Amino acid sequence: MTTLGINTYAYAWTTPAIDCVRRLADLGYCSFELLVHPPHLALEDFDQASRRRLAATLNEIGAVNCTMNLPSLDHNLASVWPQVRAASVAMFKQTIDLASDLNIPWLVTVPGRMSPLTPASMANRTSWMRESIENLLPYARAHGVRLAIENVPMASFPDAASLGAFVRSFGSPDVAVCYDAANAHFIGESPAEGIRQLADQLRIVHVSDTTRTVWRHDPVGTGTVPFADIAKAIAEIGFTGPTMMEIIADDPEAAIVSSHDILASVGFPSRSGVAAS
Repeated sequence: MTTLGINTYAYAWTTPAIDCVRRLADLGYCSFELLVHPPHLALEDFDQASRRRLAATLNEIGAVNCTMNLPSLDHNLASVWPQVRAASVAMFKQTIDLASDLNIPWLVTVPGRMSPLTPASMANRTSWMRESIENLLPYARAHGVRLAIENVPMASFPDAASLGAFVRSFGSPDVAVCYDAANAHFIGESPAEGIRQLADQLRIVHVSDTTRTVWRHDPVGTGTVPFADIAKAIAEIGFTGPTMMEIIADDPEAAIVSSHDILASVGFPSRSGVAAS
């Protein structure tokens, strides 16, 4: 069975990561996807003493199935510009260092960004992304970190078919899939069918709510994402990795609790079982 955890996106501007995981642990959670986003969690400004304190806190609260996520606003692994790709690879290497210092084994990796007006051809974006991932892989392996490539609407591989083809082309356990159900639903894809298509590569699932007219990561129950179908697909494929609630809300803890209760009502683990998982 999957475990339900929390992506810390909602805390990016307000709460340091160490305080955030303690608050979420008080709610019973022990699985986290830490968002790399200052002031919540920085890179070079987050010194070794701070890293040791956060690692110790994660160990103290019994954190399991943790992941890390570098948002795509400030990098582009599939840029047309070689110097931008190189700078993005360097930024990801810094993030790999951080994940390694915190004993986090998976880094969610957005596969570049495409212009919605004049996107690059699939051949070009695939070539640029392959170059970037091939530059990252040896460094990630050396640091005990694996890459989970995510479906994002404006990215190189927004749907299950193109994302699966890219990831499978590596034939490596160090490159897999993070599948975002809201992102899939927004572009008109069935999240349940996407999960089934990616069963062999799926390592992380993201859930939040959205409609198909406005892209959101809202509390569960406020949009049109078919969560019962998603729960059924996750059970069918025997997925045991983390499902991260990536919910952005002004009152994140209330949104997390209400969202979890709705998810539990359609087949996801209940809140009473989170700590034990």
